[in-house]
Amino acid sequence: MNLSTNWEFHKQDKEKILWVHICSKDLTGVAISINRWWKKRYPSYKIRIVSKVEFEKVKLKN
Repeated sequence: MNLSTNWEFHKQDKEKILWVHICSKDLTGVAISINRWWKKRYPSYKIRIVSKVEFEKVKLKN
């Protein structure tokens, strides 16, 4: 996870899912940045944008 960004992510390799929580209220440039980052770095993964609560549940489950 990169702390200088406005999101945090958790990667599930088995299911090939990226779980993403957007940390800021201003979504203007964040969605575009996430989309570019995801398609370049993890093109074979599905992406799920979730709330903080759901994100923490996913992290704890793994």
